[in-house]
Amino acid sequence: MAMRSSEPDQTRPLHDALRRLIKAPAALSVLWPALMIVGGYVSWHQWGAEHVVGPYQGVAVEQIHISPPPPFVRSDIVKSVYRDTAMEGLSLMDRQATAKIASAFSMHPWVRSVTSVRKLSGGIVDVRLDYRRPVAMVQVYRSVDGVRDRFFFPVDGQSVLLPTSEFTRSETAQFIHIDVPGADSANAEGMPFGDTRVAAAAILAEALAPIREQTGVVGISVTGDPRRVQVPQLELTMQNNARHYWGSPPGMELPGEASAEMKLRALMATDRTKSSDLTVARAPAR
Repeated sequence: MAMRSSEPDQTRPLHDALRRLIKAPAALSVLWPALMIVGGYVSWHQWGAEHVVGPYQGVAVEQIHISPPPPFVRSDIVKSVYRDTAMEGLSLMDRQATAKIASAFSMHPWVRSVTSVRKLSGGIVDVRLDYRRPVAMVQVYRSVDGVRDRFFFPVDGQSVLLPTSEFTRSETAQFIHIDVPGADSANAEGMPFGDTRVAAAAILAEALAPIREQTGVVGISVTGDPRRVQVPQLELTMQNNARHYWGSPPGMELPGEASAEMKLRALMATDRTKSSDLTVARAPAR
């Protein structure tokens, strides 16, 4: 007596169909590769593409990695740029995605330049940044509610305005103060201060920054009559209130004037408790 199959009756038609296909003529066997290709194509577009492309359809804050900011940068640059430039609508599948990301970060006041933007696996975006460094505080006098008060604006060596909210009162005192009569600016952070005299002093402040503590320089002021000399003439104020006449900013020396390198050497070697004229400094004898 034959044994009854243990398979359910509903599966038997499927088996019969498969057996018929296997025994089909050779011409019919061409249908198998076609079915596999069509099935794979449909499956990819329904599930596979969404799984693989998903991380690249948009950019999340967590996907953006930047160069470690210096200690004096306390704000979250990634969140700030992401919020201000509506980056959540950007797709990494866009051919211009890296250029758009570079442009967005270049507008942040702490960023001097964007050196590279790379799209990595998993939708990660690696952004290499060159940061601005504060070298001085510009003193600005303003009247508020009829009371004249003093304010400080941090700048880098190019006199670009930096975020004021990231410096405490005690930190402000640690920088060289630039004192230019009547100087003021309505420009936004990330833009130049907008005064050629401040720009000249900022160039000098950047040159003095490495030796500021050693020399005791606390301030840079503009001196002389601008109608007689077009290049701003600068003067240094020391901790003991001694003054050293610096003259033209580095790179803008007048004919016969000592170079910035000579002036720096003279400042290091001179008696800084007494005032001096650094414009006549000469290279040390060999």
